[in-house]
Amino acid sequence: MVTIPQHGKNGELFDISSFLAEIDLFAKPDTWHLTIDRCTGDRALEIEDLSAGGLSISDAEFRTLYRGIFQTIDGHFIGLANGVQVFKLLAFDSSFWEVTGSPEFESHMLTTYGAWQRV
Repeated sequence: MVTIPQHGKNGELFDISSFLAEIDLFAKPDTWHLTIDRCTGDRALEIEDLSAGGLSISDAEFRTLYRGIFQTIDGHFIGLANGVQVFKLLAFDSSFWEVTGSPEFESHMLTTYGAWQRV
């Protein structure tokens, strides 16, 4: 598990839309299991309500549902391929992400986004 920031040095947000290229390259899921406590953007309240008890949806459905979200403040995302977990992304209080996956995926995420440091 590695911990990366939710915000870059220039204030840019690192969120699911940022991570999809890495996910496609290293850990392409066919199913997402998500629980979103708080997010911002199009359909945010709908997503929070739908996923309150946990929501499992296909990769295509997830991408359509989450397309308008620009920030996940608190949320859990688990990617599954053929029923096996290939990654887990946990967003904490708009501060950092805990990323769990293959060593290659974790290393790439750490190299790309940097290590989170408590300020």
